[in-house]
Amino acid sequence: MEFKGAPAPWIATKREFFIELYDDNGNYVGLTNSKANAHLIATAPELLEQLIRLRNKIASYKPDDDDDLDIVDAVIAKALGQ
Repeated sequence: MEFKGAPAPWIATKREFFIELYDDNGNYVGLTNSKANAHLIATAPELLEQLIRLRNKIASYKPDDDDDLDIVDAVIAKALGQ
């Protein structure tokens, strides 16, 4: 499981009526009309990266019980477009 989108950090840039999002290299990522959405979208790559890291850490502590990780795996797969 690996995020193959634009790497973090993403930067929100306020325009007159909307907020544009760019990756650290200045590549366009997306557009929103809400500051709250912009913060969530800009943080998404880091949230996903940490969720995958924590998922793998939990799996290493409980290798025989992956039932608890089914929901986490489904969310990660959804975020990765799988």
